[in-house]
Amino acid sequence: MTLPDGGPLFRQPHDLPAWHQWQRSQQPWARRIKSRLRPASQGTRWLVTGGEPIHTLVALESFGPTQLSALVEPMAARPGLSGIGYLVPSPDHPELPGLGEHIKREEVADAPGLPPVALVDLAQVLAVGDYLGSGRLARHWALQTGARFVVAQHGLLAHQAPPLPADCELMAYTDQDAAWWTTGRPDVQTRTVGLQILWNAVDRTSSEPETVSPHDAPGVFLGQLHGAELSRGDFARAALEYCRATGAVYRPHPAETDRLSRMMHAWWEKRGVRIDRSGRPLKQTRGPVAAVFSTGVLEAAYAGRDAWAVHRDPPAWLEGFWDRYGLSRWTPHEPAPAPTRPPELPATAPARSIADHLFGTETP
Repeated sequence: MTLPDGGPLFRQPHDLPAWHQWQRSQQPWARRIKSRLRPASQGTRWLVTGGEPIHTLVALESFGPTQLSALVEPMAARPGLSGIGYLVPSPDHPELPGLGEHIKREEVADAPGLPPVALVDLAQVLAVGDYLGSGRLARHWALQTGARFVVAQHGLLAHQAPPLPADCELMAYTDQDAAWWTTGRPDVQTRTVGLQILWNAVDRTSSEPETVSPHDAPGVFLGQLHGAELSRGDFARAALEYCRATGAVYRPHPAETDRLSRMMHAWWEKRGVRIDRSGRPLKQTRGPVAAVFSTGVLEAAYAGRDAWAVHRDPPAWLEGFWDRYGLSRWTPHEPAPAPTRPPELPATAPARSIADHLFGTETP
């Protein structure tokens, strides 16, 4: 165990099994029973290429905005690239840069084995880590081919973040995050580049904002009932307290589709809390933004909106998290504090900095 915010709970590569065990222990009991009864089987991934040998492999665990901004936008920052491949969880993927017109999809087993022929010249992997399927398989191939493994931070780091892979290169949000995540890890090289999803939150155009429904005016609370870092009750109490006090609309996380979450939403609606199930981007809402510790709080702050963190009795690690990111705390029955003031953005877009790290600095 570590001190409350003296570094991550799971620090070393050999802590990864303990991280997986901790994740499973946070699941609802019914889901844990189902997973134990389900026959063990290897999943599949898809290797997507332009039909040519691959020098750079991008490992995607999902097609959500944090993964796309951290892993795909660096590829888009270098138009005309070739030799790029993607390891994805589904063949139904969004448009991926660097593939050309002749896209090839190869189904691969999510299990150790020889890398596909297309990866014989693999030089580097870009991933968010090796703790989930795509990253784990890409890490295995990188070790077999001698490719370097580059980790792009794609969100804010809670106390229970998964450990970094051995001998990787970390593209971090801030110097503080780089130092925090690599506590006791001299094997990891770091470079501070920022987070592309936060860079994207800043409106650099002069266009008028999109019109939205008036019910967004009181603001939104970003749901995290799916989160393993705190109990479901902690997340629920914070959300209900804030929404009742401010009239904010509750915005469920896309992962809040399980039966318990849906029951909670219905119970809240009966008590006057409005639920926003539209799924529209956060930037299309209006008013203050609050959450327990969502990246969306900083995303809103960078967009110039009032933003707060909410928890009546936070554990020490959560207070340390708020301090590390400068999140301002909202407390019930007290005047609203000054809103969150986010760290200064880097001069260069994070996606471009990652592309420079992978492919070398572009010359004018």
